[in-house]
Amino acid sequence: MRLALATLLSAAFLSASAADALTDPIGDLRRGHPRLLFPNSDLALALEAAKTDPLRSALHARIVAAATADLAAKPLAHVLKGPRMLDQSRAAIEYIVTCAMAYRLTGDPRFAARARSDLLTVAAFPDWNPSHFLDVAEMSFAVAIGYDWLYPRLSPADRAVIREALLTKALAFAPAAYSPPGELDKRLFFVTARMNWNQVCNGGLLAAALAVADEEPALARRVVGGVRRSLPLAMDAYKPDGAYPEGPAYWSYGTSYNVIILALLEGTLGTDFGLGDSPAFARTAFYRSAVAGPTGLAFNYADGNTRFEDTPAYTWLARRYHDEASLENSRALLRAEIDQRSHDRFLALHAVWFPTLPAAPSLAPHGADPAGAFGQFPLCLHFRGGADIALFRSAWNDPRALFLGFKAGDNATNHSHLDLGSFVLESDGVRWAVDLGSDDYDLPGYFGDRRWSYFRLNNRSHNTITPGNWLQDPKARAPIIDFAGSGARPFAVADLTAAYPKAARRILRGVAMIDRAQMLVQDEFFALRPGIPIHWVMMTGADIRLSADGRTALLSQAGRQLRAEVLTPAEGRFEIRPATPATSSENQNKGDSVLALETPPGGATADLRLAVVFTPVGDRWPQNPLPRITEIAEWR
Repeated sequence: MRLALATLLSAAFLSASAADALTDPIGDLRRGHPRLLFPNSDLALALEAAKTDPLRSALHARIVAAATADLAAKPLAHVLKGPRMLDQSRAAIEYIVTCAMAYRLTGDPRFAARARSDLLTVAAFPDWNPSHFLDVAEMSFAVAIGYDWLYPRLSPADRAVIREALLTKALAFAPAAYSPPGELDKRLFFVTARMNWNQVCNGGLLAAALAVADEEPALARRVVGGVRRSLPLAMDAYKPDGAYPEGPAYWSYGTSYNVIILALLEGTLGTDFGLGDSPAFARTAFYRSAVAGPTGLAFNYADGNTRFEDTPAYTWLARRYHDEASLENSRALLRAEIDQRSHDRFLALHAVWFPTLPAAPSLAPHGADPAGAFGQFPLCLHFRGGADIALFRSAWNDPRALFLGFKAGDNATNHSHLDLGSFVLESDGVRWAVDLGSDDYDLPGYFGDRRWSYFRLNNRSHNTITPGNWLQDPKARAPIIDFAGSGARPFAVADLTAAYPKAARRILRGVAMIDRAQMLVQDEFFALRPGIPIHWVMMTGADIRLSADGRTALLSQAGRQLRAEVLTPAEGRFEIRPATPATSSENQNKGDSVLALETPPGGATADLRLAVVFTPVGDRWPQNPLPRITEIAEWR
């Protein structure tokens, strides 16, 4: 495998090198400064547009307000948290990029002074923590943008100090990163990675290289050529349908830097060298739209919480690939972010990639509902890939709609949990079945030999089935083998056999939406080994009340209700358990509990079926009869 990868990369290197020999990749470099992402010509257009677009005007005001708050922020410091200095690198983006943008929007020298101070502070750091290269990459992006956007304001001495920091603390690693593929052992690992490190680290080094390209052209050529060869490996992760295997949280992270790379190349060199022509990448804005439930919370599989980072990359994608629905959604999300007075480190980039609607949009103008633009799209969707997911909703434009996100795919994906077969469930504006999300990255062995011992990361805390006390196979691949997205009973079926290869001859989990008013979750075990009990669990933040016979659970939260009923087996009974992990160092999951269903161990090899149906309760929901249970193989 290593030889094959080396051969593949060697071919790509020779091909790109041959092309570069004919055409200088930085031959069309935009001269002068600012040139990265937001030249003065774009600034002038933005200032003019703010006179007639209230949202653009409100955004500029929000950026200025955020920068004003940053004026009083503590100075940046070379401080590590665990093995990382990432907090400081991200704070540098927030302070430097936000204040630099505020200065450009207003001309107020206070903002330029704060950004200059931060630039000189981090330039004086002994290093940017190369042992955790994300720290270098994000710091490099902050400094490159600050250097470029404030170049006319900086003194020659300031420029020299900041440029030297980019060269010695970031670009000094470019030769090791982008060495010829035959020297694979000398390369930094992110160059051949197929996940967010590739995008972030390439993005940070590219920003630095293009910021100083006029003075360091040979170095810029090396970085541009290296990024051209490396980035397609990360972009393969979006294949075939635009989904991101590392989950929505890391979609925001990796995709933001992927977009930064493409935008830097296009804006600074006049071309992205065809990198943006990927059909899967062209669909990933719609993935981001679809993977949000009616509540606005993310279907947060893998390491991540339910909150989306409102990345301006979403707008860039919608504009670049002419996705008007996502563009309207992006505009509504930006309006909400401004109203809530929240912001993250990329706030200023909303002014770079602003969601201006087409002069004559084909979709109806979008009001307060961020999902309203999607009414023309299917209600039920299947995204294939490393995370093989199915999404079901009763409506696009109803914040109280019924929604279920179903997770299958590959446990070996970066940042994955042992969550094959898991689901999240919403109705009436409430997230009923929850994914607890990640835990503290600094727990011992979190990314190593203790990862699967932690409650939040293994299958015992996910809304799935567990034979005995077994862990899912961390290398298991469990695909969705059947999907129907239309009709009165859309469904998806995952083959979970590989997750527990010794438990049964075959294990299937199917989920189905019935008449847009109920969700059925059904499990089938074929030739289940004797002596193995089956544990069915669902994590929830709701209050739970069980019926006298234990076959019905009424969940209550925020004035809404959901009923869960055991359809089979006849002896199945719900229980309520705490969602407390085994160790005090882990997140204690206060406010969450476990709705559990167990089957006793059988004395002989046998087939087993479990089925639970969920029904929202209230005047708006029809109280349909319980669905008839049929074999999953008969679902159509």
